[in-house]
Amino acid sequence: MPHPDVPPIGAEEIRDRQVRARSLAGEAGFDALLVVGRSFYDRPGDLAYLTNHFPPFPTTVFSEGNRGMGHAAFLLPVEGEPTLLTDARRHRPDLVVVDDVRATNDLGEGIIDLLREKELTRSRVGLAGADILPAVIDWQLAAALPDLQLEEELSILPSMRSIKSPAELALMRRAALCADAALTTAVAMIRAGNVTEREVCADAIAAAMREGADFVRYFRVHSGTWSAMGSRWPQAMNKAIEPGEVVALDAIGAYQGYGFDVNRTTAGGRLDERHLALLETTLAATQAAVDATRAGVTVDSVAQAAQRVMDDSPFGDYFRGMLGHAIGLETVELPYLRLGEMTELQAGMVLCIEPGLFIPEVAGAAIEQEVIVTETGCEVITPTPMRLWETA
Repeated sequence: MPHPDVPPIGAEEIRDRQVRARSLAGEAGFDALLVVGRSFYDRPGDLAYLTNHFPPFPTTVFSEGNRGMGHAAFLLPVEGEPTLLTDARRHRPDLVVVDDVRATNDLGEGIIDLLREKELTRSRVGLAGADILPAVIDWQLAAALPDLQLEEELSILPSMRSIKSPAELALMRRAALCADAALTTAVAMIRAGNVTEREVCADAIAAAMREGADFVRYFRVHSGTWSAMGSRWPQAMNKAIEPGEVVALDAIGAYQGYGFDVNRTTAGGRLDERHLALLETTLAATQAAVDATRAGVTVDSVAQAAQRVMDDSPFGDYFRGMLGHAIGLETVELPYLRLGEMTELQAGMVLCIEPGLFIPEVAGAAIEQEVIVTETGCEVITPTPMRLWETA
């Protein structure tokens, strides 16, 4: 039976986010924020955070009658009522926390018309999501509104989103159970033997969905030397998992909009000494990084803890220096966890800690823990065991 459901973020919390974002935009000298988001499984973060709208359709090729499918934009004036522009697939009115919602077949023209209506065409507007705003729409805005000061805004929403509320943390904990269901199913199938990567992938995805996942972006099953590639495509093949092979597993999806991302490494039967040492070293590096995680330390200090374990092993040359990322409404959020990153961790951040070792043509391993940063350490929210292989 699936675990009990956790309620989605309520309308009151989302409206409070809008109030705070409006205030911070005003303090930064903006007249409004323009927030762009993409499809629910891709890059909805800033948009979903302020509206609870997850664009329901994949991004698609632009044409004369369809420009912006899979995108949405939210205009939040410092003074005045906000407006959400969706594509023609519209929105869920029972979920979205915006009174003025409009659908358009041409998102660029919709934004232009809205800025004119709100008398913001000569204003300073902060753009959240500049990295995902289609160039075609940027060209439209520049041509139609030459006096508009549209500036990339990189601090307001990332700073708000980085510290999760109690309601968000409850959803993150519940999301991790979806990953656990998928991984537990996969490991049981691999241990039973006589199974292909694709069969494991299919049953693991089904397990996550039964546990309550909104969707599974992918469930990666890569065995043997392919485990060293780190590639996500294809997520699984018709290859049989052979005895003695390392198997890399990666579960990524979301629950009530909040992501899960958990790597585990297992084996099809007993491993040889080198492969066993590879997995044990990876586990020790993950544990060292988790142990180093607490509010007030830098990301670099956490990465250094993993690096020391790698350097003391025969596999130091195979650590890439990157060991994860934050997670929330998107699978990958800031900060990136890597050597040299001096961001200071704060209580309420949720991180995916995953130092990996990848030896070309041999095998690769990553053992990922999702953690909530606390003042005294961190709370591990991933229930899946870390050691999923025979040790003797």
